[in-house]
Amino acid sequence: MRAKNKKPKNRYGASSVFLGIILSAVILIECTFLTFVWELDYMTKVNSAAEAQIESIMCEYNRQLFDVYGVYAFTKDAVDDDIYRKALLACGYEEGPVLDLGGYKQIDRKALRDAINMYYSYRATGITICQIADVFSEMIGELVNTGVLKSIKEYTSSPAAGFVSDIISGSEKLTEWIEKAGEALKIDDIDSKLGIFESVKKSLKGNDNDLKDLSINISISDMKPAIKLIDSLMELHETQAKTSCKLLTHLNAANYFSYNFDCFLKQDIDYSINGTAFSNIHSKNKDDAEYILTGLTGNASIAAVNYLLLAVLTGKNFLKDYLDKDFRSKVDVVSQILSAIIAVISEWSVEIDYRIITVALIFLIATIQGGKDINTLRKGERVTLAETKDKTIATAGYRDFLYLFMLAQSDDRMIDRSLNILKRDYGDLYTGLTAKADAGLKKIEIKRSYVLYG
Repeated sequence: MRAKNKKPKNRYGASSVFLGIILSAVILIECTFLTFVWELDYMTKVNSAAEAQIESIMCEYNRQLFDVYGVYAFTKDAVDDDIYRKALLACGYEEGPVLDLGGYKQIDRKALRDAINMYYSYRATGITICQIADVFSEMIGELVNTGVLKSIKEYTSSPAAGFVSDIISGSEKLTEWIEKAGEALKIDDIDSKLGIFESVKKSLKGNDNDLKDLSINISISDMKPAIKLIDSLMELHETQAKTSCKLLTHLNAANYFSYNFDCFLKQDIDYSINGTAFSNIHSKNKDDAEYILTGLTGNASIAAVNYLLLAVLTGKNFLKDYLDKDFRSKVDVVSQILSAIIAVISEWSVEIDYRIITVALIFLIATIQGGKDINTLRKGERVTLAETKDKTIATAGYRDFLYLFMLAQSDDRMIDRSLNILKRDYGDLYTGLTAKADAGLKKIEIKRSYVLYG
């Protein structure tokens, strides 16, 4: 019996199955791709929200800090994730990964140095004040040429210093000594010369305790403080000579710290470079510039600056008087009398060249005048640095001298001290931060800092 023929196969069945398999794979791929797109969109939204948060924090920099000191920086008070959360919510995400804001970049030496250089790129007033350093160098050269140090040391080591002190201070035997000296050395017109003697003596004694108010004590009988003053002057000059004043960055730093930080001067007569009153930064007057210069605080820093001022001003006044031939001739008369008196009352056992006494007396007078000049500077007024018979060539104020002294300081030391002051007034300051978030597909990490600091 013949078998029945089978029903012919539908040729479209296999194609349908194959198409179904292909479509399933395509749908799977599309779903996977769609999920990827959703994840990518989510990651992009999280990244944008994190960037918005960072930008908002860095926009909260301290405006006064920038206006006065040219420094971009924010504090931890400005750090939160509020903007980040709001940005995600605006995109339809009520929840999002935790945003870790950390790795804050605290302001350091390099950042402040960059800020100073940028500050002077558009606010360069005062840089030409280097004139004071030139005047100072010329003054040192003149002091060396006059042989001041050698003369004063010779005077100090001689018993003549004690005799001069007794005579200047006043002695019951003064008149008797003068008469003996006049007869022995045949000093002509002793009466008129005594008049000159009394006027110089008054100059040496009439300091009205100015130096005591400055925590500085200069005794007529002891020239050691005067020698120390000159040594300080020489040391300052040598240190300054080693400093590369030609480097613009060093000039910028010295000028910045000298003129832009509060100092001993009263706040009602003093203010920062841009005109901001220091009372708007901190209510109580601070000796910040003195601290940056000396590393000392309070009265110790002010006394240290006063000593430096006295060294410079004494040198300046000495040159003015010593190079004044009329004034020096008057002091020469006094020195001759003193030299004669000393020789007579010591029975010729102590003899000293009157010209050495002249140097000592002029230096003492210059020291007393230097103390008065310091008081002038403390009032916010200026003193004359160089002058001719016709006009004043150069003057300087308190901050100008701070600038002169800071030229001899290292930048790093001054920067470290100024950072302490900025932290005291504004808190912990930061110039950049890092934001991290786990967005699932990729871990986001964003780092930002102000362009000013590279």
